[in-house]
Amino acid sequence: MKRKNLLFYNVSILLFVFSSGITSVFAGFRIGDSSVPVDEGDFLEYDFDDNVASGPSRFKVEFVRLYQHYDVINSLGVNITVSELISSSNTYDVLIVDYIEYQNQTCLLYNKTNQFFRYEQCMNNLLMEGYGGYYIIPNDPVDLYIVKGFIENYTIWSANVINDTITIYIANIQAVLTYNQQGILIKEEIKSNDVTISTLSLIETGGTDDSNFVLFVSITVIIAIIAVLISIGIILYKKSR
Repeated sequence: MKRKNLLFYNVSILLFVFSSGITSVFAGFRIGDSSVPVDEGDFLEYDFDDNVASGPSRFKVEFVRLYQHYDVINSLGVNITVSELISSSNTYDVLIVDYIEYQNQTCLLYNKTNQFFRYEQCMNNLLMEGYGGYYIIPNDPVDLYIVKGFIENYTIWSANVINDTITIYIANIQAVLTYNQQGILIKEEIKSNDVTISTLSLIETGGTDDSNFVLFVSITVIIAIIAVLISIGIILYKKSR
């Protein structure tokens, strides 16, 4: 009975450590009660299909800075770098749209307590081009009506929410954005008269947390081996007595 209790004790500790690590890997970033579903070093990659004109075929969105933004309303700030794939060299170069270089640009500002949420103007440019722009929304909890509120308060556009999709009406163009349960943009369609002009589709997510997860799993395996060896050693020692 004592041997079983000892093994159960070691396994319980191992599972507790493992579950704690899993929680930290997927925790995202939080300031106060305001949070977003990514952390510094995370990235998103999208395929871009333009049915009208040839353009970049793939984009990479890197979350380069998440921080406390100090202003009239202190808020959680998210800065991003958006790059386009150069097929000839298979490398990414910083995207330039309307003379704006999308390197370390502010994507959004957010304060849940003060019910303040805003995408920066340059993100609207990306949205209209079909390049996304509204890449993430807060996840405390995920609620697309926060984007609708932004549209109604800070732009001359209108918007409609159905389930996990928000349609933004820009003159005779519709930008249809679909998000997953974590609050990450997985698809943008630009439509005109029900005809799809372009489609942006999420193909990959990742970042520094992936390497941290690998390290954590390695440490967990080592701990498990040590726990088993200690248990076996104790059992053999008691048998020898």
